[in-house]
Amino acid sequence: MQGETARMTLHDVRRALFGADTEVFDQRIFQRVTVGAVSAWIAMGGDFLGSCVYGPDALARSSTGLRSLLVVSGTATLATLVILAYAYTRMIAQFPDGGGGYTAAKRVVGERVALVSGVALLVDAAFNVAVSVVTCVNAAADALPPAYGAARLPVALALIVGLTFVNLRGVRESVALLTPIVLAFVLSHVVVLGLAIALRLGALPAVVAAVPGDVHELAREHGTMGALGSMVRAYALGGAIYTGLESVSNGVPVLREPKVDTARRAMLLVAGIPAVVITTIIFGYVLFDVRPESDKTLNAVLFEHVAQAIGRTGPVARTLLVTVPLLSEAALLVVAAQTGFVDGPRVLGALAIDRYMPKRFTRLNGRLAPAPGILLIASIALVSTLVTGGSQGALLVVFVVSVFVTFTISQWSMLVHALRRLEDAADAKRDAALHFVALVLCASILVGTLANWPRGSVLALLLIGMVVGLATAIRRRYDAVARAVERVPEAAPSPQEIAERVAKVEQMGAAAAAADDAPVAVLLIGERTEFGKLALAWLATRPAGIARVVLASVSVLDAEAVQGEDRLMHREEQRRQQLELIAESARELGLAVDIELRRGADVLETAVMLVMDLMRNRSAPSIVVGFRSGLGAATVDPLLRDDLAVRLQARLVVEKIAMLVASIPLET
Repeated sequence: MQGETARMTLHDVRRALFGADTEVFDQRIFQRVTVGAVSAWIAMGGDFLGSCVYGPDALARSSTGLRSLLVVSGTATLATLVILAYAYTRMIAQFPDGGGGYTAAKRVVGERVALVSGVALLVDAAFNVAVSVVTCVNAAADALPPAYGAARLPVALALIVGLTFVNLRGVRESVALLTPIVLAFVLSHVVVLGLAIALRLGALPAVVAAVPGDVHELAREHGTMGALGSMVRAYALGGAIYTGLESVSNGVPVLREPKVDTARRAMLLVAGIPAVVITTIIFGYVLFDVRPESDKTLNAVLFEHVAQAIGRTGPVARTLLVTVPLLSEAALLVVAAQTGFVDGPRVLGALAIDRYMPKRFTRLNGRLAPAPGILLIASIALVSTLVTGGSQGALLVVFVVSVFVTFTISQWSMLVHALRRLEDAADAKRDAALHFVALVLCASILVGTLANWPRGSVLALLLIGMVVGLATAIRRRYDAVARAVERVPEAAPSPQEIAERVAKVEQMGAAAAAADDAPVAVLLIGERTEFGKLALAWLATRPAGIARVVLASVSVLDAEAVQGEDRLMHREEQRRQQLELIAESARELGLAVDIELRRGADVLETAVMLVMDLMRNRSAPSIVVGFRSGLGAATVDPLLRDDLAVRLQARLVVEKIAMLVASIPLET
């Protein structure tokens, strides 16, 4: 009774934290894991919108206080934004299944290059969470009394943990929570800065007219190449502005049907609204001649200048003109961090499907959220924030480098794809020109970042290289196991053994074999269906007693299966056909066979409930058999071994159900 109470309490806590599990046979299941264009803007565009906080700041600081240089680099940045957004829209049209640059590279230029792109996306997602949360805390500190500054690091870590719990409840939950924040940010910035710019708009023609003279003066002082280098440097160091552009193409699977049309509308929101906000902020910097002040962000300085220009510096006016916009920036960066929790697990799932990451990263929890991926992204973000002491600059370098590694590979892949279609598609020539320009821009920003932030850039490249090496080792291990499984002998019993087994079953009588309480062997069949045939051969050597075999399996609702009902039904039909082949072998042994296939998101919990239902009210001794494989030992094995059978055995012991875990040795 106490054990049952404890389990009920644990269940209640889990339900309170993560919500009730999704009903897997609910016809609205695919609506629960997909979003429309506006929700996609919230879930995926937060990263790009969040770059409005730190992107213009980095761009202005790299302009070394020269307003004309900021005008030139800002104009180039906005033009680049438009080009890249359109380039990624074309990628969605050519690769509507999603996956962003990883999918494009895999299909066009090969898996090795795609792996680098996928790993860079993974690092991008994790460091996006860290950068966004740290910048959020810094923005809040600008709006709050100085005493709050000492709590920056603990608050940042706590925010990452809080976002982790929110995302474990599912993407729709997070969107509903974060929507008001996005609206508050956009409205506060457009209204306050729009009013300020309207007051200073008369000064804009003079600023623009001064640009040619200032550039000429810069060239006279530093030479033509020096002036050009300064402009390229400022343009390159503004690369933080574009982060998040790939999120829509990467996240197409979670968009609502028709996915391509929804993706186009989402991209318009994801790129269009930040473009308006970034333009407004840059205009504000130029018109109010904003320059760095102590530890404040340039946006904080800008809003203070706006309050002074309007002539409203009282507590109420300051709250509306300074505190509210800054706090909305801080809150928005929580939304930006959310993008990492959407993109990162999806990239992990794609890599896991291709056997570059442990297969557990394809799994969902009971709320149909990719829990293993969410937890890994959160862990990387926590560790990186802690190691850097919450340093925004250090985190931002790794973030930008990883972003532009995957941007460059993506545009290279799309250029090659367009060139291959020149003879067959009317739009291929246009696409080739588009992706060539995008490739040059991305490569320029990547090289500029590497040249100006060498230490952080080297660290980023080393991190990407280490993860690529680990992923390669994981793939080799999975391939070795797959080859070993193919060589597993079926160990089929001899005709004499089959005859003896059939005779024993006939002696038991058909009534006993068909009785509900007759002894049964429940064989839990996973992906390795070959192990089921070995188990049947083993049963053929046992004394008479087992007259019925139940082939039990779980149809897992994982990251791939929930992309559409057709894919899910195809997956379940495939598994049923595999079980039917094993059932034929059992019938040859004279055994009665049942097939039990159950759908579930959490494979362990679903298997527990399936076995409990099969064994309920069964008085005769029965046996439950699970399987685990063994193939020597490799360095990556601790990362790959899931031991679901062993964990299931431990759960069933609590329910007083005996289970045998058969270890199947494999040979290299």
